[in-house]
Amino acid sequence: MDSHYDVIIVGAGLQGLATARIFLQLDPGLNIVILDSKETIGGVWAKEKLYLGLKANNLRGTYEYTDFPMNDEFGVKKEEHIPGESIHAYFRQYSEKHDLTRRIQFQTKVNVAEKIQEGWKLELENLNTQGRNAGNARVHSPPSPQQTVTCAKLVIAMGLTSVPKPIDIHGSEDFKAPIINFGDYATEATKIYEDPAIKNVTVIGGAKAAHDIVYLMATHGKQVNWIIRASGHGPTWMAPAHVYLGPFRCWLEKVTTTRIFTFFSPCVWGDADGFGFLRNLLHNTRVGRKMVDTFWWKLGSDLIDQTHIAKHPETKKLQPDQPAFWYGTSLGILNYPTDIYEFVKSGQIKVLRKDVRCLKNPKTIQFEDRSEVQSDALICSMGWKFEPSIEFRPKEIHADLGIPSSDFSKSQKELWDKCDALADLELFTRFPKLATGPRVDDDYLVVHQSLPNSALADMTAPPRQFTPWRLWRGIAPPALPTRDIVFLGLVYHFNGAVRSEISSIWAYAYFYNKLNGPFMSVSHPCKELRLEDRVPAEQQLAALEKGGEVNPIAYDTALFNRYGRRRTPYGSGFRNPDLVFEGIPYLDLLMGDIGLSAWRKGWGWFGELFGGCYDQKEYRGLVEEWRAKVGKV
Repeated sequence: MDSHYDVIIVGAGLQGLATARIFLQLDPGLNIVILDSKETIGGVWAKEKLYLGLKANNLRGTYEYTDFPMNDEFGVKKEEHIPGESIHAYFRQYSEKHDLTRRIQFQTKVNVAEKIQEGWKLELENLNTQGRNAGNARVHSPPSPQQTVTCAKLVIAMGLTSVPKPIDIHGSEDFKAPIINFGDYATEATKIYEDPAIKNVTVIGGAKAAHDIVYLMATHGKQVNWIIRASGHGPTWMAPAHVYLGPFRCWLEKVTTTRIFTFFSPCVWGDADGFGFLRNLLHNTRVGRKMVDTFWWKLGSDLIDQTHIAKHPETKKLQPDQPAFWYGTSLGILNYPTDIYEFVKSGQIKVLRKDVRCLKNPKTIQFEDRSEVQSDALICSMGWKFEPSIEFRPKEIHADLGIPSSDFSKSQKELWDKCDALADLELFTRFPKLATGPRVDDDYLVVHQSLPNSALADMTAPPRQFTPWRLWRGIAPPALPTRDIVFLGLVYHFNGAVRSEISSIWAYAYFYNKLNGPFMSVSHPCKELRLEDRVPAEQQLAALEKGGEVNPIAYDTALFNRYGRRRTPYGSGFRNPDLVFEGIPYLDLLMGDIGLSAWRKGWGWFGELFGGCYDQKEYRGLVEEWRAKVGKV
């Protein structure tokens, strides 16, 4: 490796590859390296992360870059769910097409990112000093076990599904049976379902990944105890890929990217689409709010009817605890060859809505009510760590960076508390429905220290309270004075491939001062960022009476963050942006920042309202279009 780069990209998955391709397309002379801790390309779709039966929620056509359509060569037909092996092959070919493979340094972990006067200094750890092959071509020579490099610009493109939460159940050392974290599932699962001595498997978790595990174990003849915490969010919403809205059979993904349906979400930046008057009618009038409530009630009730989970006492335990409105992208798709619910009805899968107290010898799981079950193996799908896996230095800049941290100073915390209070006030004033949703307390932002299992009972090490991600536009630090770092891939979005491309253009424009300023506000995209446009002056004074001023971009960031907390509390909105029906307006907002038209259907407002869904074809050629607009980049 070189000792210095123009741009370092951390992550060789969906976002990192798009960013590298677009940056090099805009400036072929950039010295870029992509760092990834895995052995192969693809991020969550790396070869070593794939397991039997893994498929995307997406159907072919919606999980691909705009310049590289997925064809029959990848072994998947139109409107079929894409197998993990096909996605991995797709990324490998995409990387080869754009000459990215030679720029990737695999099995290289970034431990520390330190801010220096001009750029960043990274401390790297080589995870395999013997080197590694990417496909059939050897990539960079392996670095020394520890190495330091610098860069002018840093792109963190790891997403939030890189590091699983640790298993911290008391008594794990006494269980005397296999315990698998979902992060190791791809390499460890075969040891469970191929072992005839393992007859009973317990799975903890209620999200889509837990559904995958339960289905795989059941189809291999295992008796499954499916534990979903009574004190947690419960099971997620599951839906078929095609749903009925009244008499119409609709592709669910494309419903969420059809502009007219996006009006039914109380989106704080929704006016960026140019249809603010329609949104106001729907969300600020009694009749409009009744229509919105009816739409969401009908969508949820139709999903329950189409999955039939309410018609059997056992499958009814998998009915979500809250209406679909509050879940965001945590919704999963039933992409299995057979009906998972038949295993529940037959009793092969037993659903338990209980909290685990501890593990005991021999092979015993005890619940808080002191009841117990026996199990030959335990698989935990507890979600992913939301705090950065990279240590950012110095810690005094954490607030300016906008990263989750427990190291904010008192004054920094007070400033963000003020921003949050003002943001909640604006949200509840503009969208009363957001004040009625389920609350997520701060326990979801608490991280317990890594402790030996024997120490978990007394919890001698205090937990750490983290802040959520607070990034301007969900991408850039809200207060760092230098434009030399962005965080891409943290905005959950149903059309992640398109988001990855548009956000990459935005990031390039941000780095090199090409954004279409003056910057527009989230709540009033037609206006410049000014705090006085948001809430009445007397309420501002009340919120700020302890002194200090709120930076408009900081407030815009807080509004973006608090919207997620209020809009998708049963998704991941309490920690990072989680967008479904808000996804197209979000892309509209980014398009406005880079000076491109968000209306891409043709025929003006008529085409936007009745021209169907937005997908890859509407955004094809954006790099060339933007380069032509701004001239030499």
